[in-house]
Amino acid sequence: TGSALAANVCKKITGRLTSAIAKQEDVSVQLEALDIMADMLSRQGGLLVNFHPSILTCLLPQLTSPRLAVRKRTIIALGHLVMSCGNIVFVDLIEHLLTELSKNDSMSTTRTYIQCIAAISRQAGHRIGKKIFYIVICNSKSFLGESNYFANFLLSGEYLEKIIPLVVKFCNVDDDELREYCIQAFESFVRRCPKEVYPHVSTIINICLKYLTYDPNYNYDDEDEDENAMDADGGDDDDQG
Repeated sequence: TGSALAANVCKKITGRLTSAIAKQEDVSVQLEALDIMADMLSRQGGLLVNFHPSILTCLLPQLTSPRLAVRKRTIIALGHLVMSCGNIVFVDLIEHLLTELSKNDSMSTTRTYIQCIAAISRQAGHRIGKKIFYIVICNSKSFLGESNYFANFLLSGEYLEKIIPLVVKFCNVDDDELREYCIQAFESFVRRCPKEVYPHVSTIINICLKYLTYDPNYNYDDEDEDENAMDADGGDDDDQG
């Protein structure tokens, strides 16, 4: 059938696409490969489960690409990936983003990571707010050389509780573009996981009210200088009187 043929084609070209994305030799080729990868994940993501770890491995470094177009397409692809990936891949992605946000190496990449978290929340917000159980199959050899397989049952807590304090912190950074992305992230949290975000709603409202009256084109420093000048003038008048 047509769907089976499409699935087979996707599986055959996934390896070549990840290679083209990872090499970064030709940006135009890389951008086309990212577009195709995002489209495949949105349409056939569930059939590419075996490739999800390698796809994630090739996508994560692109979040620090010097080209903004590459980062944007990578975020779109990751947004489609989280709709069908397993818990291990999802946990690896979120842990990577949290680690990089905690480092805050550069404002440019911080903006990208905030945008990525917002995109993930829009596509799979329920996974950010819930506890995630996953199984890791381990292989240990006995002293006789026999393989013994056992399962580790792991639990990851609600990532929203780790993400929101970071987003709140970045709202206080003097960067209007970063603030905008943070507020967009709050919007996605409220829309996609309203129950889990409820304890933080008052904080989000206060931040929104604060910046509702904020004009990025107005120089607030001049206002402070004017007030200081008026205070100085008033002091001089008193001395003269």
